[in-house]
Amino acid sequence: MHRSILPLTIISLLFTSCEKGGQGESSSLLESPFFSRPIVAVVPMISRTSVDLTWNVSQELSNAIRQRLTQRNHLYLMNEEAVSTMARRALSHHDPFEQETTWVKKGFPQNEFVAFMELLEHHEASLYPTKEAQDSPSELNLTVRVRVFDLRDQTPRVVLEEIVQQSHHIPKPFNKANFSQVAWGDEAFEISPLGIAHEALTKEIAGRIEDYILLSGRQ
Repeated sequence: MHRSILPLTIISLLFTSCEKGGQGESSSLLESPFFSRPIVAVVPMISRTSVDLTWNVSQELSNAIRQRLTQRNHLYLMNEEAVSTMARRALSHHDPFEQETTWVKKGFPQNEFVAFMELLEHHEASLYPTKEAQDSPSELNLTVRVRVFDLRDQTPRVVLEEIVQQSHHIPKPFNKANFSQVAWGDEAFEISPLGIAHEALTKEIAGRIEDYILLSGRQ
């Protein structure tokens, strides 16, 4: 996608006018064709592993990643409900992580990019297996696979394919044998060991998705 380059004087006048008009006009200007954001479908995370928690962890992680991308406001995210509908139809017949991906463009129309994620691992393991579980700190291992497609040409093109892995130390008092995890949605979740680990994971994934889409969008 090619964009014409405006002379510096015109850009300066645009921003000057924007500042005089207030915040409302600033938002309107950024939405104009000169400053258009890539249109992206962020597909809800697919779970490939069982997780011993009382809530849908894939949904939690998906929501957190969408929220981060929305707050940064560098991408235009397609409506979540619309993306979920597209995903149900397309993924009932296809796997976005297989080699055959010609269906992706047809499955997610009106989008310039689409991001898929799958949760491969969410496992807490004792650091000292020979000890009783309650006497040992743990390591929380998290693995998510990410694949992002550029849909602007006739054939979908992979611009990011990566496995994001993180390990988080869980002190003995907070391991699953000694501590009943605060559930997602509780006010204390964000400061719980699990909440802090999930925050670090979603921050990295959202950053990778945004960086590669913006880099590809400039080409």
